[in-house]
Amino acid sequence: MLTPTQLQAIRDVVATGSLRTAARRLGYSPSAISQQIASVERALGVPLFERSPRSVRPTAAGAQLARRAVRLLADLEAAEDEMRSFAAAERGRLHLGSFWSAGFRLMPAVLTDFLRDRPHVDVRYEEGDPPVTLPAVAEGRLDLAVIFEYGTVPRNDPPDLERTLILEEPLYVLIPKKHRLARRKRIRVGDLSAERWICYREDTDAARSLFHICAEGGFRPEVIFRTNDYNLPFELVRNGLGVAIVPELALSKSDDVHLIRLANPTHVRRVFAVRRAGDPNPFLDQAVAVLRTAAATIDRELSQTIDPPTAV
Repeated sequence: MLTPTQLQAIRDVVATGSLRTAARRLGYSPSAISQQIASVERALGVPLFERSPRSVRPTAAGAQLARRAVRLLADLEAAEDEMRSFAAAERGRLHLGSFWSAGFRLMPAVLTDFLRDRPHVDVRYEEGDPPVTLPAVAEGRLDLAVIFEYGTVPRNDPPDLERTLILEEPLYVLIPKKHRLARRKRIRVGDLSAERWICYREDTDAARSLFHICAEGGFRPEVIFRTNDYNLPFELVRNGLGVAIVPELALSKSDDVHLIRLANPTHVRRVFAVRRAGDPNPFLDQAVAVLRTAAATIDRELSQTIDPPTAV
């Protein structure tokens, strides 16, 4: 196997036409350079130079190997530079996953931050709910996932994953503007026992959370519409077809829909950043920090948009 020192010797002797000059360039003695070349000739079984008392001239094999040496040494140097940039956290990868509302509200800040300031980092994003993104993190297909957990529906993560709390979202009831309870600032879910409900699919944590919350209020909700479209509940409520519970990140301002915060402070949805325990990826801490900053900003903006809660 040719060594970098041997390749440098052949390259510089061909380039300068002189053992002495090549040795001076490389910081070796002419004898050491001659020995390096002789060892390559013995190993390959082919002469690389014609030697005379005053000069060395490359053979066809020597000239070809010198051309190869130039390219190989350039590739080695580029590889070293790349590894240094990885060590300096200038290169690498950051593959992210998130559920829809966090992706919509929070992920643009992370993506913008990295694509602007670290253009050589391989940044990718894909949308998915926790049952999809958590296994992807555990298996290494994603570096970090933003997941949610409703206060009434604890989640069991795969082993060896670490959580960082990003945001604790209050839950809000959507009711039509002209609803009899629309003047409330907070509401007990038991006051809505006679309502028709709009909910997400039965196999979702959002649906399970609704049934847990209503059970605490002493009733089973009559769910007449199910959808996983975050926008559709607003449209259905606007048209007086029922009421719905949504977390803060999924809220959108509407003149025809009233938002009332649930009175029970334990009725929340928590948002976490999840990564593999001990993952050495140097970009994860920065990504989590940006997520937390973006979450705090969004929380302030939404609290200014929605009437601050007061006791019923």
